[in-house]
Amino acid sequence: MRLSDDLQDAIRQTRARVRPHFPWWLRPFLANGVVAITLGRYVYLAANTAEEKIEQSLRHELVHVRQIARLGVLRFYWLYFREYIALRRSGLSSAAAYRRISFEVEMFTTAGIARCTPS
Repeated sequence: MRLSDDLQDAIRQTRARVRPHFPWWLRPFLANGVVAITLGRYVYLAANTAEEKIEQSLRHELVHVRQIARLGVLRFYWLYFREYIALRRSGLSSAAAYRRISFEVEMFTTAGIARCTPS
């Protein structure tokens, strides 16, 4: 997997640890179609991720790594899931709730990434 120089620099700056597949213990908890997920500083990519999707997914997840560094692991995930649950309870679909989570909105504006399906 060849990454652009600026993306490699971003990975180094955030001290993220990128893994090319999901660990066995995480797989049962992931929804179908998840391409990447961040747990603390660890970014896990689906093993079968297409080359053209890797860079966009990593840029997305690195914003979350920065958010976690800013807020702390527990606070980030508490706020993230609390917001998601509140949005779901308000009647939004899973995908719509995901897109409206403040951390995702920040990610889309900060990273300049076009809105994509949940990752």
